[in-house]
Amino acid sequence: MVKIPRIHSTLQGFRILIFFFIITRIFYYFIGIRFDITPLYWFFQFIDPHLLKTELLKSILYLHTQPPGFNLFLGLIIKLANNSEVLIFTLAYQMIGLIMVLSLYTILRKLAVPLRITLPLTMFFAISPPVIFLENWLFYTYPTTCLLALSLVFLNNYFDKRTYPHLFFFFSTLALIVLTRSLFHPIWFIITLVGIVTYDRHNAKRIILCALFPLLIIGAVHVKNYVFFKQVGLSSWFGMNLAKMTLTVPLEKIEPLVEKGELSSIATIMPFQTPETYHEYANFDTLTCKRVLDQKYKSTGFPNLNHIGYKHVSQQYLVATKYLIRKYPHYYGLSVCKAFYAFLRPCSDSMIIRNNNRRVIGPWVNIYENYLVGDILSRIWNTHYTNRYGQERKIHLNFLYFLLPALFIWGLITIAKGTTLFNYGRAELITITYAIFNIIYITIIGNLLEVSENMRFRFLILPFLYIFLGLLLKYLFNKTKRT
Repeated sequence: MVKIPRIHSTLQGFRILIFFFIITRIFYYFIGIRFDITPLYWFFQFIDPHLLKTELLKSILYLHTQPPGFNLFLGLIIKLANNSEVLIFTLAYQMIGLIMVLSLYTILRKLAVPLRITLPLTMFFAISPPVIFLENWLFYTYPTTCLLALSLVFLNNYFDKRTYPHLFFFFSTLALIVLTRSLFHPIWFIITLVGIVTYDRHNAKRIILCALFPLLIIGAVHVKNYVFFKQVGLSSWFGMNLAKMTLTVPLEKIEPLVEKGELSSIATIMPFQTPETYHEYANFDTLTCKRVLDQKYKSTGFPNLNHIGYKHVSQQYLVATKYLIRKYPHYYGLSVCKAFYAFLRPCSDSMIIRNNNRRVIGPWVNIYENYLVGDILSRIWNTHYTNRYGQERKIHLNFLYFLLPALFIWGLITIAKGTTLFNYGRAELITITYAIFNIIYITIIGNLLEVSENMRFRFLILPFLYIFLGLLLKYLFNKTKRT
């Protein structure tokens, strides 16, 4: 097993990080960073805030577009905040941020990365523009990333200390992730479970018992969706999400197919539009007596995409999209390339964050994106791409196109030679393996099924990439020291 650094040094690091986190958040607030609560009123993924306050449980019960976790979180805060939502969300997200920072620090120390590397690396993570932006933006990306980092701590603690409560907390965290973000399919949970059972066969029965209750909760939500909506899965938006992967197909290739009756004309419409746009494809005048399913528009004036009509719209998009992908696989391949391009953009990209916070720390964002991440390479080479709806995107390279594959390869090397390089035991190797698995899963699934804000998907694996960077710096530091 790895010799863990002296405990008082690790505890001192915790104190330093907590103090640093509090001071930096006060500083960022002082210069004008504010929590952006506006997504609550118009984001498609959120239930009408009025319904969250007045009919929370009923609305969650009849939610078919999203896993219920994040909307339940929103509703509980809205009901309890007593018109102080901004303050409560600000404090909640800062607490989430602190937990994520301490989780990253804990894993680095568990992997015996020296304090002189761990502290600066974790501090930089804590003040980096992507973290600051997403910590002050009401969306599920930040909490999900925190849960992933926390799951790594629980998994390491189980294999290090053989304490089954940590294993139960690990699987409970996985269940929270599945019930928060539709990217994490229950198959992801099951693959993780099978991997741990395979790695620790002697305790298979206890491992399955620890996973049973969280798995039953996930199963119960699936049963609910099937009973109410004849829907297999936690989100009814798969068709609309996948339709974005065919926006590269030119209209002149689609329109003849529509005229021949081989393809629905819905394929010519950008997904996620207003109810009026889809009046010929679904009935938006239904009366289910469930306001969360019947309202065409939220009380805030924005479309209610949880209207039951959108379920039928998404199904038609799915049929049309599958047809286009089979007929024009090379255009789908182009969309995948675009998705991977977006995936390797900075997580602070203006495509995600366009609010006043970007202006407030503009100089820091400029240094981070241009010189640390490498957008300055756009001065050497860049081009532009315009899709069939006239949406233009500048395309250029940055340092991440080289750094991230290198860190991933280093993670694989660490798994293969961790015992030799760092004297790692089972706890350390399974921790790194789990991180690698998540990087592979998020990268492949996220980029094969959707193209848009894929850099937001990459934020989910950012703590894992910092861990591999810490391991690489540890190796280089030890090699330099020996030399």
